[in-house]
Amino acid sequence: MPTPSKGPRKEVKTRVPEDVREVLEVMAASSGASSLSQYVADLLSSLAGRPDLVREIHQEVMPMPLSA
Repeated sequence: MPTPSKGPRKEVKTRVPEDVREVLEVMAASSGASSLSQYVADLLSSLAGRPDLVREIHQEVMPMPLSA
């Protein structure tokens, strides 16, 4: 069964230190996110000041957005 569309998106690729990825994987699993990719997308949306685009992470666990 196909998953519903998450709307228009663009791919962002980056390499992070292995230790950082391990921490992100633990954080994603403990947050209940469906994938590491969705977890990182939610983090970036929050940091960009767009909480309306956060899909799976609870707002109380999100870091503060960067100031402009």
